Amino acid sequence: MLINQKNSVKKRQYQYSAFFILVFFILLVRFFYLQIYSQAQYLTASEKNRIRDVVLEPTRGLLLDRNGEVLVDNHPSYSVYAIPFEVQNADSVLKLTGKILGMEAGEIKEIIKRKRVGYFNPVKIKRQIDFDALSRIEENRLDLPGIDYKIEPKRYYPSGVRAPHLFGYLGEVTRKELKRQKKKELRPGDIVGKKGLEKVYDTQLRGVRGYQYVEVDALGREVRKLEDKREILPAPGKNLHLTIDAKLQRCLEARMDTLRGGAVVIDCENGEVLALVSKPDYNPEIFSKVVAPETWSALLNNPAKPLYDRMLQSLYPPGSTYKLVLAAAALEKNSSQRDKINFCPGYFQFGRKTFFCWKDEGHGDVNLLEAIEQSCNVYFYKLGLEVGLDKWVDFSKKFLFGTPTGIDLIDEKPGLVPDRDYLDRCYGKKRWSRGLLVNFSIGQGDLLVTPIQMVRLAMIIANEGICPQLHLVRYIEDPIDSTKQWTAIERVQIKGISARTYWTIKEGMYLVVHGEYGTAKAAAYGDINVAGKTGTAENPHGNDHAWFIGFAPLKKPKIAICVLVENGGSGGRVAAPIAREIIKEYFYNAKTNYAQLRWNKNIQRRIWFYCYCINSGNNRVNCYLQCILPGRNSSIKYKFHAANTLVCNRRYFYVNRNCIADSCLLCCCVLVVWIFNNAINFYSVIKKRRKCFSLDYDWWLSISTG
Repeated sequence: MLINQKNSVKKRQYQYSAFFILVFFILLVRFFYLQIYSQAQYLTASEKNRIRDVVLEPTRGLLLDRNGEVLVDNHPSYSVYAIPFEVQNADSVLKLTGKILGMEAGEIKEIIKRKRVGYFNPVKIKRQIDFDALSRIEENRLDLPGIDYKIEPKRYYPSGVRAPHLFGYLGEVTRKELKRQKKKELRPGDIVGKKGLEKVYDTQLRGVRGYQYVEVDALGREVRKLEDKREILPAPGKNLHLTIDAKLQRCLEARMDTLRGGAVVIDCENGEVLALVSKPDYNPEIFSKVVAPETWSALLNNPAKPLYDRMLQSLYPPGSTYKLVLAAAALEKNSSQRDKINFCPGYFQFGRKTFFCWKDEGHGDVNLLEAIEQSCNVYFYKLGLEVGLDKWVDFSKKFLFGTPTGIDLIDEKPGLVPDRDYLDRCYGKKRWSRGLLVNFSIGQGDLLVTPIQMVRLAMIIANEGICPQLHLVRYIEDPIDSTKQWTAIERVQIKGISARTYWTIKEGMYLVVHGEYGTAKAAAYGDINVAGKTGTAENPHGNDHAWFIGFAPLKKPKIAICVLVENGGSGGRVAAPIAREIIKEYFYNAKTNYAQLRWNKNIQRRIWFYCYCINSGNNRVNCYLQCILPGRNSSIKYKFHAANTLVCNRRYFYVNRNCIADSCLLCCCVLVVWIFNNAINFYSVIKKRRKCFSLDYDWWLSISTG
């Protein structure tokens, strides 16, 4: 009995010993796993608790116009952040923070809960605090563990150019944007571009953030800056040098200020957008601050829709401006169409329906050029039926309608060119008639375009089929090393349209502005040969829309223009005068232009001859002729006045042919320079100098033919 009890006790001892040995072994293995095998992992986690990386936000890049004028700049602003892990149970911290920021503690908790992405990622709880709140946070820093502030960019607009649809605005990154990003560069609370160029070029403008490493205690308070961890400096955002001319933009914004619609001016040679205006708009300064809910609601519910970019997003019937496309189709189909005469009695009968011309008494007998000049509807009604739907659609697509321009902005609409498939879907197969084509012929019906597409049409005609890519950024500049990344310009050649066709259309457009019966006489200014086309598009929801498209000058075009005024009525009375202001500003009132004419005849020393004009107002121009001698402080300078028709460009000097007095003064000035130069040569010979001045008139003076 006793032996059995002893065996039982020993057995239990063995069992307990084995159990404790097993437990000890497990603890030993776990200790080995934590302290040796996973040392690097847990050391990193420990370092994360001890070390906090302080983000150094980069300066956002600037936006400048083509001449270097700053359009969009930065002001510093301060935003308050909270680290969720350190404040989740710190009610006293949240109450004090709320008292400083004018918020409730519960409101702060709700913001943290809604925006939190992990426990250690800072959450922005309030943007753009005032200096008083910033000072109080600094005073109570020891009592606010887990609360910090950062400097962020706040946009301001020093140039007076509004252009909110062009520039866009900034806002806090959303959860959807965080999920969509590929490179994981963004963090909760980051400020990113939301619209316009700010969004399209956000990556370049944002720059690269830097980091500073500090040691914190168990309560999350900063103890010291770590010297053994190298600070990573932020890389500032790159500057965008735009194609926009600030003076032309301001002029156009002022002219369109009380209207609804928009206007665009582009450089025909390279597709650079010189001015782009959509009205009504809003003050971009609104979005540089924290937008109040009532302000946002007012913008959204405004019946004028100021947030809407009418130049890219609004679709309109183009009206008579689209007759140019039909004219091109007819000329390519039949080259003799130019001289074909149709009679316009003021109406056109097609089946049981009567289509009217804008001129009640009719235009009488007109050929193609006269029909373009006078915008005769009846002529184009008949022409559209002769050309046919398929040919009309084909040439619409040749001129790139139905496709977006690809300008570097977002949400551009492609427009609508109604072909057979569309009409079958819309009206039913074989349930539509050729009567729709009569409407299409004058730019009405289901045909829809954007103003930016119409200025592209004007540019294509001006360039005789060459279409450079429209763009808003000339180059992107790195502010550190000043390297420039120029925008590559792609050019598309429109095929299937002859030079003869283009010149016929150009001739018709010239007559629209300068002809006896032209509908756009109000677009003419000075001695600039302007080519254009007006349009009055019927609008079922109100008054007609006023259109003007065109380019100038006729030979070697510089700019293409499109003006749209919603519910403006007649294009000739409303849109054409705005185009005239654009032409005046671009060719006459632009910044001082310098014409530098150089004489050089294989000599070591050169004479520089400057001619420049400055608009002094009151329809007068102060003109200066100056000869500067290298190595000397002396110069000849002659000043004279000229009429406002005198223009100086970079390599040409134009004088109106009627300004004989100005031409004589100019010749006298050249003679003075020549006499002065020869006097110097004579003096040099007397002094037996081998090196002397001489003139080789490697320059030319062009008299404008009007």
